[in-house]
Amino acid sequence: MGDYMTEKTVFLKVEEENLACSMGSGSLRVLATPAVVALMEYAASSLASDILQNSELTTVGTQISIEHTSPTPIAAEVTATARLVEEDGRVFRFEVSASDKKGEIARGTHTRVSVKAEKFQAKADAKFNKYRYVLFDLDGTISQSAEGIRASLEHAINELEADMPDLNDYTLYIGPPLIDTFKNLVGLDDERAEIGSELYRSYYQKRGKLLNRAYDGVEDLLKLLKNSGFKLAVCTSKYEPFAQEIIEILGLNEYFDAVCGSNIDGSRKDKCDLIPYAVEQLGGDFERDRKKTVMLGDTYFDARGAKQCGVDFIGIAYGYGTVEAMKAEGASVFVDSPSKIEQYLY
Repeated sequence: MGDYMTEKTVFLKVEEENLACSMGSGSLRVLATPAVVALMEYAASSLASDILQNSELTTVGTQISIEHTSPTPIAAEVTATARLVEEDGRVFRFEVSASDKKGEIARGTHTRVSVKAEKFQAKADAKFNKYRYVLFDLDGTISQSAEGIRASLEHAINELEADMPDLNDYTLYIGPPLIDTFKNLVGLDDERAEIGSELYRSYYQKRGKLLNRAYDGVEDLLKLLKNSGFKLAVCTSKYEPFAQEIIEILGLNEYFDAVCGSNIDGSRKDKCDLIPYAVEQLGGDFERDRKKTVMLGDTYFDARGAKQCGVDFIGIAYGYGTVEAMKAEGASVFVDSPSKIEQYLY
């Protein structure tokens, strides 16, 4: 069976009353004291860990069958022993027993299966997380992008020979769909707004996108959430291929299960359309998983989309939008750094 110990004993002093309870064990139903059964299971799992000697693997119990048991009074000092009797690939079978000073009080068998520790932990964490699907806006939430966006917008407006608006207020054009910016901020009609959007995208593709950088602490947060079993998506009004390229430029693509944005024709540009799309891209069913979904963003467009979709929202106060504008859309939870997001997700 290999060069390792095949038997281990652990100790417990019963500190509180444990009433006998009915437990199923295959075809046999017995009365067993919970603390004693748990101690025998712990002896087996601890021995299994010693045998594996590999932090990448862990074992999970599949069945414990108790042959007999006796009552265990308060203050009893109990020892439990596990002995490996068979190893078959990933499956370990143990004989387990427990004794107090009067002698043996329980005996049975226990089977454990080895699994990838990180994968198992992620599944376990996901089961108990408050949310399963975490959707991130891009500009002002993940990426500091104002410089590239402003340069691309200025280029397009100059090419159109339109009047240049005051671009010092980032909230006017970081967050809204691009076509709306050209209509509402620059004052263009539908046709010229479409031309402006194309000029913007062309410049952004060549130069603007290269000016993005991630906020400090974002990568640490994404790594933590990924390892905790969350399904992560970018959910942005930005043209989807641009969003995908930016995530790659930032070096964050390994953490996201999906990058979701608008279409080239301007459709799927509003968050009320993007949020259900993102959940579906993550493998969920939006109607079923609405309560397991949270949107994170820094503008009132994000807050409004979350409200329209009936999902929870976390306002990003370190981005380009304002807390007041998000509050006007019903937002009530805000964070001022990426490191503070985690506490609201469990």
